[in-house]
Amino acid sequence: MAPYAHLAVYKVCFGLDWPESDILTGLDVAVADGADVISISIGEQNMPFFQDNIAIASFAAIQKGIFVSCATGNSGPFNGTATNIAPWVLTIGASTTDRKIKATKKLGNNKEFDGESLFQPKGSPSSTLLPLVYAVKFNEYSSVVVSAGYDRSLRAWDCRSHSTEPIRIIDTFLDSVMSICLTKTEIIAGSVDGTVRTFDIRNDGTFERSRKRGITVFSDYAWSSGDQVDVWVQDSWHEAIVMDTNKIDLTSLTVQFPAQSKASIVRSWHVRPTLVWKDDK
Repeated sequence: MAPYAHLAVYKVCFGLDWPESDILTGLDVAVADGADVISISIGEQNMPFFQDNIAIASFAAIQKGIFVSCATGNSGPFNGTATNIAPWVLTIGASTTDRKIKATKKLGNNKEFDGESLFQPKGSPSSTLLPLVYAVKFNEYSSVVVSAGYDRSLRAWDCRSHSTEPIRIIDTFLDSVMSICLTKTEIIAGSVDGTVRTFDIRNDGTFERSRKRGITVFSDYAWSSGDQVDVWVQDSWHEAIVMDTNKIDLTSLTVQFPAQSKASIVRSWHVRPTLVWKDDK
């Protein structure tokens, strides 16, 4: 199949001992060695992707253009027994399903060959890419469902409607939203940017409050004087210009708002790169 391929084997399991640190190290070394394909024959109990070390490491490999294939495990056939089910890896396993998804390839000489594929051609209804969802919650009456996504947003749908469009989108987060809690009047969401935010459903999603986690959170950006940024103040984003950075406290920035003559000190987790400036407002 590939006579000039180089095969590299990384041992990360020793008997019944499978240290997560060894698994991560093996994947990191494979990436550093320039592997084009990584095959992982290890499966752990299913857990959220942000806690799954194989899912995290394989996602980093995929971002570098490396193909990752994982074993689906030896359990089953029962519901929920497949492992390594992250959508960015190819999960391989035996199946008792006696069916195939037929795909026909027609060549230039009009000869046709049947195969199997889940690929959807460009322009088909199923070819639209959707955001990766980390958490989903229904309200008490299951009439509204809210999803938290990798695209830094919360989306709410009316389950009583036939529309596929969300009734509300909240996209004021600085990073991916990992967890949500839905009460009768509030949406409580935790983000990778280090904040837990509360939104009042009755006020059209108006921002209520934000609190920092118990650990120090640093911004993903290295701000410099003169940078145009958006700063979260009370209930909305406001445009500002970075005047100075604190060399001791990296989470502190001095900014000036166009409508004010004096400078203000803000925290970096309340700052994002500016999106739209219109007439200095």
